[in-house]
Amino acid sequence: MHRALALLLAVILAAPASVRAQGTTATAPADSKPEATPQVDASKLGVSLSRIKRELAHAEAAASVPEDGRLKFSFTVEVVGSAPKINILEGFSVTGAIPYGAPTHQEVLDVLTPQEFRSPVIPFSAIAFWAAKAIAEKSKKSRCEQELADYRALVMQGVAVAAPRCTQ
Repeated sequence: MHRALALLLAVILAAPASVRAQGTTATAPADSKPEATPQVDASKLGVSLSRIKRELAHAEAAASVPEDGRLKFSFTVEVVGSAPKINILEGFSVTGAIPYGAPTHQEVLDVLTPQEFRSPVIPFSAIAFWAAKAIAEKSKKSRCEQELADYRALVMQGVAVAAPRCTQ
């Protein structure tokens, strides 16, 4: 391998030197036409292309055999075709809760809040709503009863009054 590289380097370095040796040393005047570059004859350079090819083939063969003497196989495989489609969500449900996923807000609160400070089982908001509704119904009923009592009193006095709109 090193021999082949050295030989190749020698050929590369020798070519420009021989071209310079064949060229003229005097510079042409500015008003004259430039001369065509002379063709290089490879046989005069002392370089054999067949010998370079033989050395490169030998260096390539030597590089393919490892130092421990075992054979080194090199393969190139070209595959032409289309790959099958892969469904990465196969076997997974994409709807609903994910098992072993992130904890919900309520689960985090259950873990972080001590039992003594958790909300009671009876929902106070439902009780408050029921109480407010009962009070509203009672006040509506008491207003209707009062309106009916006033209507009776006026009718007994002989005053012409429209009948009340509320009913019990």
